Amino acid sequence: MPRPTAVLFDLFHTLASVPPPGLSGEIPIPEILGVCETEWRRLYYDDDVLGRCLGRVHDPVEAMRLVTHRLDPTVDEERIQAAVESRLRRFEIGLVCIEERVLEALDRLRSAGIRTALVSDAGADDVESWFRSPLKERLDATVFSYRLGIRKPDRRIYEHALDQIGVYAEEAMFVGDGGSDEHRGARATGMSTVLVTRFAKQWWPEKIEERRAHVDWEFEDVPAFVDALGLE
Repeated sequence: MPRPTAVLFDLFHTLASVPPPGLSGEIPIPEILGVCETEWRRLYYDDDVLGRCLGRVHDPVEAMRLVTHRLDPTVDEERIQAAVESRLRRFEIGLVCIEERVLEALDRLRSAGIRTALVSDAGADDVESWFRSPLKERLDATVFSYRLGIRKPDRRIYEHALDQIGVYAEEAMFVGDGGSDEHRGARATGMSTVLVTRFAKQWWPEKIEERRAHVDWEFEDVPAFVDALGLE
C-alpha cells in the first residue's frame, strides 16, 4: 500500500462510535417518545427529512419535535426534551471517549508528516460536543456537512477538505465504514479508498459486502490501517 500525503477520515463508526442506549444506561429514543422505532429512525437518520445534515435545522429540540410530530403530534414537550438530552449524552460519550488506540494512530500519522482531515455527514445536533473531543486537535481540517450544505457522496465535500489541507486527490486516501455511499464519492475525486469494518460488523454485518464495491483496501479498524502503512 503506497504511503499517502494525506488521509481523509469519516467520523462516526470510523474514528468514533456512539454507544447504543443499552450500553450507556439510556432508554431508546423512540421508547421515550412512544413512537415507532423503525419510522422514527427512517425519518431522523436514513431519509433525513429535515435536512439536518445539510444545515437546514440546527436546534436539536426543534429537530426532535418536527420529526416526532410527523409520527404523533400529541407527544408533549417534556418527552421531546428528555429524548434530546438522552441523545446528547450518548453522542457526547461517542465524541469525547475516543479509544486510545485510535488517538495513537492519528498521532503516528502526524509524526510521519501525513496530513489528516475529517469529512463527516453530520447535523449540528450530532456534534454539539465536538469542541470537547480529543479528535479535534489531531486533525488538520474538519468538514461537517451541515456547515457546507453538501453531503457525501457528492465529490465537492471531499474536494473542500482536500483544498483545506492543500493536497491533490491522487495523493490522498479516504478511510471510512462505508455509510452514505462515501467510498464511491471519494473514488470519484481520484482518491484511493479504505474500508474499516469493526463497528459495521457489530451493528450491520449484512451491509459490509455491498460497501466493498468501491474500496481498494479493507482493514478491521483505523489502527490496523495505520499499521499497514509501515510508518517509522
